[in-house]
Amino acid sequence: MLRTLSRVLSRMMSRALPCALLLCVAASGAAAGQSAPSGVTPPGSGPSGAAQSASAPPSPAPSAPALTLATTISPPLSEPGQNGMLDLIIRGAFARIGADVSLLQLPSERGLVMADSGQVDGDGNRISGLQAAYPNLLQVPESNMTYEFTAFALRPDVYVRNWDDLRHYTVAYIIGWKIYDENVHASSTVKVATPENLFALLRAGRVDVVLYYRLGGLHYARKLGLTNLRVLDPPLATREMYMYLNSRHADLVPRLADALRGMKKDGSYERIVAPFLGR
Repeated sequence: MLRTLSRVLSRMMSRALPCALLLCVAASGAAAGQSAPSGVTPPGSGPSGAAQSASAPPSPAPSAPALTLATTISPPLSEPGQNGMLDLIIRGAFARIGADVSLLQLPSERGLVMADSGQVDGDGNRISGLQAAYPNLLQVPESNMTYEFTAFALRPDVYVRNWDDLRHYTVAYIIGWKIYDENVHASSTVKVATPENLFALLRAGRVDVVLYYRLGGLHYARKLGLTNLRVLDPPLATREMYMYLNSRHADLVPRLADALRGMKKDGSYERIVAPFLGR
């Protein structure tokens, strides 16, 4: 009887083992991949999944960095909030070509050197023809504005009608203003860093004449309470003023020139300038 029972159990085990192995294989496959039945496409892996992926919005491209232009100009042309007359003109021109810009206040000579070396992207407002001394700068061939380079005095006995008249006086102007470097032959010359220093010297009686631009001189007369400031007409020179860009931005030069021309043509330039000239 024991032999009979042993043979029965042996036959039962030989039949059950293959089934158990099949069940183990199926279970491990389901756990590893959650495989779908034949003929069924897993979500996201077929054409509809590809379409869903394609319809997702692309990652935004990084925005181009803003350009930085040096400026030695103070109010009313350039203000800390970038809302001076020159600020608005330059920002308006850059906006038309789809670029951002900011103006960085720097000493005059340092600003030119940094623009030429590429430490900043250009200079916001200079007389024509500086490429000879700064070969990496490209002049935007449309002017920002017209400057009246003007002499100012407090004393009633000071008369300046031309460059030659300056030889009789002690004269002050801002370091790095090339037009004054080239034309001033005074009895004594003082160079300072800022317009505040310039007009402070005049108020203290340490110089006879200061040289600046007309609009800026009138601004500082109001700011410093120089009610007796004399504007010595006519201007010593009238010059068109220009932006300069470092040569790595050569592609922007003609576009900015076109933008400035467009602003003058459609009246937006005049709308910026008029409130400042009326002050």
